[in-house]
Amino acid sequence: MVALVGAAVVAALLQFNKNAASYNQYIVGNLIGLFWVPMLTIFLVMRQNPDEFGFTMGSSRKIWIVCGVLFAGLVVLMLAACRMESFQQYYPLFKFYPEFWLVFRDYPDKNPYVTYPMLMLYAEASYGMYMFCWEFFFRGYLLFGLQKSIGWWAVLLQAVAFCLLHAGKPPLEVIGSFGAGIILGIIALNAKSFMPCFVLHWLASVTFNLLIVAGRHR
Repeated sequence: MVALVGAAVVAALLQFNKNAASYNQYIVGNLIGLFWVPMLTIFLVMRQNPDEFGFTMGSSRKIWIVCGVLFAGLVVLMLAACRMESFQQYYPLFKFYPEFWLVFRDYPDKNPYVTYPMLMLYAEASYGMYMFCWEFFFRGYLLFGLQKSIGWWAVLLQAVAFCLLHAGKPPLEVIGSFGAGIILGIIALNAKSFMPCFVLHWLASVTFNLLIVAGRHR
């Protein structure tokens, strides 16, 4: 069941993501595919507890230290990547993400509920939801669901699926996503949770968006 649902979701999102008409459509479509579809199969078809798929806070201090070290290494890589044209053109995904020099100015439409800081907050919060669903699907549903049957091979399979859904992103990111998927899978298995992977992935995403925007004015 996990393999069939996982393959169907990946195939559907590969097509959907290419044709998404807007950022909001992209986010909503992925939330449905990466979270609600697998969650419904857990409750309605397999009748299991989400905890069995890494939906817990279970971890250890050692795991968080490892994530901290990995984040420090990622910052070094991101500092090099943030000036590359392929990344500059692709990120941030939310194209109304403000430039730093605009943050303290009024938004042009004079709507008190739409300001540059609010746009930045919306971008990171909405992408954070996307990242949560992303990590639940790969490092939760697929990893723990398949691990019950095929053991450590599940780490490899979820990394392949993870890499496939990077299609259309900058080539260096696509290549690196396979190795990143394996590392995140190992972290999740040791933590018995996908939460450390989510925190690491989201924090890296927020940092990279800020570096991309800052890099445009260097």
